[in-house]
Amino acid sequence: MKQPTYIICVLFVLFGFINKNGTKHSAVTGKVFFSSKPFTSDNSGSKKSFSSNEFIYGRLELTGQSIKQAFKIREVSRALPYPFLVYDLSIWKNGEELGTGSSNNCLLLSNEDANSSSLNFDVLPDPSKSKSIFSFLQDFSAGLGFVPFYQTVDQNHFPEAGNYKIKIKFFYRSVNAWDKEDDQDKWPVLEDEFDFTFKEDDIATLQKNKLAVTQAIRDNAFRYEKLPDVFSKPAKITDPKATPDKIAAILKRDLPHRTILKWVVEQYNGPLWSVSKDDYNLPKYRYFNPHIHVAYKMDGKCHVGLVTLRENYEGGGNYGPLEVAYTSASEKQDRGIDCDKVK
Repeated sequence: MKQPTYIICVLFVLFGFINKNGTKHSAVTGKVFFSSKPFTSDNSGSKKSFSSNEFIYGRLELTGQSIKQAFKIREVSRALPYPFLVYDLSIWKNGEELGTGSSNNCLLLSNEDANSSSLNFDVLPDPSKSKSIFSFLQDFSAGLGFVPFYQTVDQNHFPEAGNYKIKIKFFYRSVNAWDKEDDQDKWPVLEDEFDFTFKEDDIATLQKNKLAVTQAIRDNAFRYEKLPDVFSKPAKITDPKATPDKIAAILKRDLPHRTILKWVVEQYNGPLWSVSKDDYNLPKYRYFNPHIHVAYKMDGKCHVGLVTLRENYEGGGNYGPLEVAYTSASEKQDRGIDCDKVK
């Protein structure tokens, strides 16, 4: 999947123009459809009632405007690198909301979809067919894969078998001409709902699917279509402590669970080495400034990430052997790539 230019965060609530707290919103002209099969180019096959043994998909259709226009999606910035909406899903039974709503979930949207008047998205998808990419952070830097409906399958939201109502709302926290957030009554909103029959026999399958779809989203989010350009422009390092043979041996030794397919030292214009010191101005370690970009295979899947190297200070002016200090996968899963595209 190519990295998208736009994102949508979506909220699931009540159909109408007043949210569960009684706050009015600015209505977006359009409708949301639901189906047990993924939508294609129209809303055929839509329905308003589902059972917990069915998969569920959604389609948003706007009238006269693109998603970007209707929801007043902001231009990108460093803090918000992608435009987005906000997503909240709430479960209701006999007119009462159960548990707490699932909020602050973002749904990744391609540039084409953002400039379109329609959008197909997952609600309770088959893990093998899931396409929507969710995150609970607005900048998509972490928290990928938490599909809101699957996350609400617990005893707080479904205390017993029976008939429930799932309320869905798309909205965006719009801003005024001074780039200040509007009052809630000016936020663009589109809402809808459907009936849901919950059966306790389906709990195990739903929980299994939750784990599978979360992993599928994490594997496919921001996936590389080809190796980044840095792999075709490696730096030429002449330092005897960081020769290609030594770096290759370090990666193999310190990352034993990975099969390194390709690696390069990035271009770097400053000094190759810097010393980190403690509060007493004593050396802690000496680190190799250029990052090592690696393409690797692990558990049958290929990824692209970063590695840094350093030498720990051993005292007496001496440093230990060069070793891996940090990998990008220690903070979040590295972005995936098809193994046959690592060339």
